[in-house]
Amino acid sequence: MSTAVTRYVTPALLALGVVLAIANWSLTPERSRAWAITLGLLVFLVVPLSIARRLRSRGILSPSTDDISRGVGFAALMMVIALSGKLLQTLGVIDDQSLERRLTMALVGLLLAMIGNATPKRLTPLSALGCDGARNQAFQRFAGWTWFMAGLTFAMVWLVMPLDVAKPLSIVVIGAGMLLVAAQLIRMVRRHRREA
Repeated sequence: MSTAVTRYVTPALLALGVVLAIANWSLTPERSRAWAITLGLLVFLVVPLSIARRLRSRGILSPSTDDISRGVGFAALMMVIALSGKLLQTLGVIDDQSLERRLTMALVGLLLAMIGNATPKRLTPLSALGCDGARNQAFQRFAGWTWFMAGLTFAMVWLVMPLDVAKPLSIVVIGAGMLLVAAQLIRMVRRHRREA
């Protein structure tokens, strides 16, 4: 994600979230507690964003590796989707009560896929590893691939399956991903012990 995106899009998403929360609050004041909590969360997200900006201005944080701003932007995007869905339902534009939940959960799946995609790209240099570096990197590639596929499957499940099927099936997908990675890790440790 470019510096311009983290510099402008993330604050814009936070501002849009605040506007949507206030609009929802004005249309459904009986849920004022929920909207106050939502506004509090959005304001709280400004704290890590301002810390990241301060670290960038001091040269401590590289703009190209600003995971803090990306994370805040992703959280703000999830809140904007949920708040937009609630607002559109309140206004009667959409009738599907599950749309914002489906979109938010699909976004969680895409986040898992993005993390899986980034995992092998952040490999520790072989010279810095105190163990078999090639084996460690192979494990990171396997874990990244597994989480990428699990994330995409998770997103698709929430987009196309009925809700009563999507929830348990998505749990199975994440559980299967965790088991695959754990099994590969156990195999790697056992092989290392046999060779030692």
